Amino acid sequence: MKIVIAIIIFALVGVLYEQLSRRNVRKKTIPGLMIDMGGRRLHVTDSGGDGPTVVIIHGAGDSSYSWTHIRNELSTFTRVITFDRPGMGSSDLGPDPTPDHTVKEIHDLLEKMAITGPCILVGHSLGGLISRLYAMEYPEKVSGLVFLDSTHEFLKDDVKFKQGFAALGVMLKILRILSPLGIPRFFGNVLGILPMFGSEQSYYRKQISSSEFKQWKEMVYQVFAGRTAGAEFKMAQAHIEVAASRLNTSKENPQFGDLPIAVVNNPGFGGNWTEMQKELASRSKNHFHKTSDRKGHSLQMPRPEYVLEAIHYVVNQTTK
Repeated sequence: MKIVIAIIIFALVGVLYEQLSRRNVRKKTIPGLMIDMGGRRLHVTDSGGDGPTVVIIHGAGDSSYSWTHIRNELSTFTRVITFDRPGMGSSDLGPDPTPDHTVKEIHDLLEKMAITGPCILVGHSLGGLISRLYAMEYPEKVSGLVFLDSTHEFLKDDVKFKQGFAALGVMLKILRILSPLGIPRFFGNVLGILPMFGSEQSYYRKQISSSEFKQWKEMVYQVFAGRTAGAEFKMAQAHIEVAASRLNTSKENPQFGDLPIAVVNNPGFGGNWTEMQKELASRSKNHFHKTSDRKGHSLQMPRPEYVLEAIHYVVNQTTK
């Protein structure tokens, strides 16, 4: 009986802790803009000024808040746009993240923002795959590509990859169930444990202000509590299959001609992963590739200087 009472008290305290925390978050000002996309809003930041427009496309289960330090640095020499896909970060819920939708979302957003000129797309993980799909659909709107530990079409039949994404999907379901009890928040705030980010968060903490870091963690908890992150991992395979199909039918050799491409990858996924990243770079005659010396899939955190170097390379190529 005492155990049951203790569990009930623990659950009630957790619920109270979570609800109070969420209420405090709702009171805070969201950085950037909320752009109406026809009945739902996307969270966008638009900073910087002169120079090519750089659009950052975050990975699955993530948000634009993981790119605050990169955005701040880029805005000193060019225009940079970040956004949260529907149901992620501060954006409203939207349709299921199918390949056609994720590509059209970028197109519609840029049109809504009256950005008519070609942009440099910076895609991380699944965002890299979305970037390639967009570049194949709207080649005239892309002036350069930066792939950061990008998901590759060659993973289409990779059993370990499928198992890994399935495991992440299960983990996100568990986190979603536990979120109303405040357990993910407790692990993150008290024990310093944030699934999907591991030791990378220790680097990130040093690169942004304490208030920005706290806000980023709140977005992580918000993503854990929602259903969209799991849906993105589930739809990753569909993105891969569509990309593989379009790659096989491409008449260009290399696929992107002399479009500037820069690729950076983390070494933690092994030699095959690095070879895939080199292959991505080879899709243009004008390319740059670098492997980080620090592990971590969110490599903009352990090695932001490598990410900035890659973006600088493409920006410089487009302004020659």
